[in-house]
This record gives sequence, structure tokens and C-alpha cells, in this order.
Amino acid sequence: MKKTKNNVIESVAKQSLAFLTAAGLAFGLAACSNDESSSTGPNGDDEISSSSEEALSSSSEGIQSSSSVQNLSSSSEAAKKEPKYIGVVFDGGDYNVPEGELRLIDKSGKISEKSLSFYQDSRATTYGDYVFFMEGLGTDVVYKINPDLFDKGAEKAIVWSKKLESGANPIDMSFDGEKAWVALQNADSLVQLSLTDGKLLKSIKTGNFASEGETTPYVTDIEVSDGKLYVLMQRYINTWPVTYPKGLLAIYDASTGALQDTIQLATKNPQKMAFVKGTLYVATLGEYNDTYGTDADANRGIEKVDVKAKKSALYISGEILGSGLSALVAEDDVAYVGLYKYYGSTLLAKVDLEKKTVTEVKGISDIGWSIALKNGVVYVGERASGKETVYSYKDGKLTEVKQPKGAQAPYSIALF
Repeated sequence: MKKTKNNVIESVAKQSLAFLTAAGLAFGLAACSNDESSSTGPNGDDEISSSSEEALSSSSEGIQSSSSVQNLSSSSEAAKKEPKYIGVVFDGGDYNVPEGELRLIDKSGKISEKSLSFYQDSRATTYGDYVFFMEGLGTDVVYKINPDLFDKGAEKAIVWSKKLESGANPIDMSFDGEKAWVALQNADSLVQLSLTDGKLLKSIKTGNFASEGETTPYVTDIEVSDGKLYVLMQRYINTWPVTYPKGLLAIYDASTGALQDTIQLATKNPQKMAFVKGTLYVATLGEYNDTYGTDADANRGIEKVDVKAKKSALYISGEILGSGLSALVAEDDVAYVGLYKYYGSTLLAKVDLEKKTVTEVKGISDIGWSIALKNGVVYVGERASGKETVYSYKDGKLTEVKQPKGAQAPYSIALF
């Protein structure tokens, strides 16, 4: 199907968690920070401003269910329970279709016919026995969903919903006991929510990390580890053409929200990060070429972050990987990445982080960023037109998990 140049730009922007300007010229293709010193930055803000309180009311909003009074079980209790489901898949991410569909993957690997409808630009994650769902830019709502009540519809399945600041664009959550931090890509803050009722607990101002002329640092990923909140910032300058300084990692106290450190990344356009045996790895896409693809060069790849030394260096370059990376998940010394060749072609590859070897997984042509990993099993979406489905991959074997008839392309996958 032929596309105009503007449609291609819009689609690439979608693929890269973009923020489009009102004029539609600038596609926010995940970008990075400038070269400012990593030792400077604003202090964390535990106090919620009056404007934040107005935009992010502390009362839980949206549909409530009888299960909303139940607390999320502790991680230790949740670990003892054998989940009824493998995970969830959200089909969406198409500008031409206003709604996507959230479906369960049961223990047999079957994807449910029944679904819950949400705004098409949305992402799912899981914690304990629950699904947490983030409706993106334009809707800006976080949901807690009980999968056991999924077949009874949204009114019963949704435990609580929390409306956030208009245009905030929640894109990631990281959990800490009965609380969760939420990354807001298009706002000048991060927020912490109660998992019990969705109430706003804290807000951290991030606007001082924005590049010149911007109001947001474009947070793209967050992780809580050992009492610290790691915040990955793209910090692109959203003009035409889009400018890509180097990426930035900010580190906060996960409990208080106080800023502790910042670390300048070595390359541009960071996308995702993952801890492996205590070491932090960051996947970067780098700058786009004239055809909106990425090149196989040393300007992108996987960075290895030395948190104690406050330094980050390119560890596996795009020369070895074959392109920039749009996705990263990891366990032990193995990572699975999305090799972003160009819009509509994001390949799956297995990376041995110790040996620095890269093995492409044949049979998948476009995963977008629909990928999840647990206990050595990868679940990944195939978004190519006419081939829309989900695959599992383990021990070199790719197995199709067929989508229900009429399902859209997989956009987000999360595992219990």
C-alpha cells in the first residue's frame, strides 16, 4: 500500500513513541539529551503543586468494581500463586482505527476471543495478579484490571482508573510494593500512584531536564531497582528537522522522589533499559537516516552503564547489531532486541551480552516494540500486514500463537 511522505513520517513517529507538533511536521522519533554535565540537575519534588492537584486529582476516577477495595497482594504472596494466564496482548497502534483490544493469553497459549476496548495508542504491563494498562497521548488514563473478571466486561474487570494530566502520555510503569511510578512522556513530571485505589501519592518535576525550547525531557522508560528509580530521558528537540542530543539517565530515591544523580549517555535516541545481574544496559536507536531507517554504525546500540562511576559507554555497537534498537528485554546474560531497519521492518534478534554475539530470529518481519520475556520464553508480535499474530520463542523454536479472527496487529505484550 503506497503512502505519502507525511503518512510515512506520521507512522514512523508512532513507531518511536513520538510527539507530533500541531503543524504535523515534526515527528518525535525518540531522541536524547544534550552534552550538559551529568552532575547537575533539579531536585526531586515531593510536594504536589496546586496545578498538579487540579490536573491529577487524588480521587480515583472512572469505572469502579466491587474488587476495588482489595489490596494488591505483596510480591511474595503473588509469587506463591500460580497464575491462570501467561500474559496479555494489546492489539492496536493504528492511526486509522480509534480503538484497540486487550486480550488474555491463557496457560495453553490461546489468546482470548473476548476483549476490552481501549484507545489504540496504549500499553500494558503486569504486577502480581493484575494487569495495569496505560492509555496514551490524547486519553491519558491508567487502569488496574482484574483478569479473573475479564469476561464480565470493563465494568467488572476494571478495579480503578486514574485520569492524568491532559496530554501527559503515560508510557511505562515500575512497581515498588503497593505503589507504582508512572512515566509521562509528554509531561514535565513523573507521578506515583497507590496500587490499592489509584490515588496520586507523589509528583517529581522533570521539566528542568528538558532541552532548550522544550517543556519535557521525553521520558521513555523507568525502572525501580534497589530502592532507586532510574529514569531514561530522550530529550529530543521537537523542531523540523528533529534534533537529537545525547540521552540522559536520571536517578531518584524511589521512596522520596529526591534526585540522586544523572548520567550522560554515550549515544542518542535511547529507547529501553534493563538490569542484568546488577548491571544496567540501555538500548539506543540513534539518529534516523534520510529514509527514516537506522544505519549499522557506531552511533547507536547497547550501552553499559557504570552507575557507581556515573559513566556510560557503548558496549555492543550498531555495526555488530546491524541497526539501531527500538526494543530491549533481558534475563541472565541474554537479551532480545528489536532491530529497527526502517518503518515496517523491526526484526527480532537474540544477543549474548557476555560474548557480544547477535543472532537474528528468522520468521518475523516487524515486531514494533511488542515484546516480553520471562523464564527464557519470549512472546513477540508480528505486525506485518496480513501476517498479524503473536509468536513465542524458546530454545531456537518459533511457535505461532494465533490471533482471533479480525484482531489488529499486536502493539504491546506483557507477561505474568
